[in-house]
Amino acid sequence: MNVLAFGAHPDDIEVRRAGTLAKYSKYGHKVFIVTSTNGNIGSATLPKDEIAEIRKAEAAKSAALIGAEYICLDYDDEMFFEEPRKTRLEFINIVRYCKADVIFSMNPADSNPDHVLTSRIVDDIAVMIPIAKLKTEYPPYDVIPSIWHMEPSCSYRFIPTDYVDITDTFEIKKQMLGCMESQRAWMAANYASLRDNDEKFFDNMRITAEFRGMQAQCKYAEAFSRAYDGMRTRMTERVLP
Repeated sequence: MNVLAFGAHPDDIEVRRAGTLAKYSKYGHKVFIVTSTNGNIGSATLPKDEIAEIRKAEAAKSAALIGAEYICLDYDDEMFFEEPRKTRLEFINIVRYCKADVIFSMNPADSNPDHVLTSRIVDDIAVMIPIAKLKTEYPPYDVIPSIWHMEPSCSYRFIPTDYVDITDTFEIKKQMLGCMESQRAWMAANYASLRDNDEKFFDNMRITAEFRGMQAQCKYAEAFSRAYDGMRTRMTERVLP
């Protein structure tokens, strides 16, 4: 099975989905990680082009820990706007390249506009994957991927439909997030509470995983909400690990 995870920025996937993706990889499935933006404003000191290259290198290093392929669509961080035809075709093309059976995407109810737009585009284009008249570099394939939305920032207004026990992959998830050294530096520069306690960088990820684990009756879990429609609500027991 081919598993595709869309994030808006480098580090989005590590915080909320990396344990599930590591589990897929462990079971022999092919994993792809895609970010809409390149994180090019994520530094208090470095120029935009330089921090973008650093962010992409960190994301690729993180993906490599689970044998995943990383792809960046290279839109500007926090200035991601849809050029309807161009952007939709780019997203369709990347899904066709991955031949995704299942997609993990951002949450449509998140607070960050890059997160929301990434989620909306993925939801919009999933049913278009098999349509031959929509021409892209990679050809159509006869699957409409199932979609799961990740937990939003700080979990606001989020009610999960599904949980994945990540107890056995939590440490690799932490290692993946640890690759995001420039994000850690940016947060320390902007948030005083993170300057003197490096472990706080991991607190959001760890506390959420513990809370969802309590709900799912395991040590650590990741939670998702299923995208419901007639095309994509199918055989879910065979999709989530």
